Amino acid sequence: MVDILLATYNGEAYLKEMLDSLLGQTMQDFHVYIRDDGSTDGTPVILEGFRQAYPDKFTVIHDDQSIGNARDNFFALLSYAKRDYVMFADQDDIWQPDKIALTAATMKIAEDDLGEGPLLAHSDLTVVDGDDRVLYPSLFALQKLDPERLYLNQLLPQNNITGCTVMMNRALVRIVRTRKEALMHDWWIGLAAAAFGHIVVAPNRIHYRQHQANAVGAKDVKSASYFRQKLSNTGGIRESIAATYRQAEAFLEIYQDMLSDEQKELIRVFTSLGECNALKRMRLLSKYKLYKSGVYRKIGQIIYG
Repeated sequence: MVDILLATYNGEAYLKEMLDSLLGQTMQDFHVYIRDDGSTDGTPVILEGFRQAYPDKFTVIHDDQSIGNARDNFFALLSYAKRDYVMFADQDDIWQPDKIALTAATMKIAEDDLGEGPLLAHSDLTVVDGDDRVLYPSLFALQKLDPERLYLNQLLPQNNITGCTVMMNRALVRIVRTRKEALMHDWWIGLAAAAFGHIVVAPNRIHYRQHQANAVGAKDVKSASYFRQKLSNTGGIRESIAATYRQAEAFLEIYQDMLSDEQKELIRVFTSLGECNALKRMRLLSKYKLYKSGVYRKIGQIIYG
């Protein structure tokens, strides 16, 4: 029923706990495809041990390529997924026992309501430390993200989808076309789901581990240190906004044959924002509802976009 795609790299510290959490799922109709991107620690040994112990559950892919980033590692894994539903998994998280079951139930309810077109489910995350102690019960609240931002105009400027919470149906997997301008696999696939199908929100059943190697993933956007960091790097703000324009341009180019005229106009307006003065940019952001969530992010779009 479900294929789980796990991209690994030097993940020995928490990998066994993550794999054990998969084996502890209440829904056992799944298979895990794992691609390691040249780990130099004990990750390959751990993976081989699980593969040998549970050959019906784990396939480790050996293609002798070093990709160098998580985005393309996950994109490479997509070609191995053949089942009705596909999930992404990160090497250091912990899945609660009913995560697959509840996410699949969310998908089935949505398909009954919306039909069998492209569909993506995602959820909030609980942020924990290296010892699985809860730091923040909600990543959405921590980063002031709105899970109900489900539409193309809302996802072009800002991603609220975290890959390790995602489940996709076969109809969505079939239409994924990749480009190097994609900022992350979850954002890119979220754009496809928003443009050609639907996005729904599932229950939060994952512990997202905050540790030294992935600390960039869960920052408190309400903290004074976060604002100081942002204000000290306005060039970085401009570049991050410009990267969203490049991603949108690539999305428009690769999906020209599938996008409606209205969607093409929306994307063209979005990619033109960097060439506008602040007043015109503010007007277009409002007209096409292209603002990010949060007051300070909106101000950043107007000033630096």
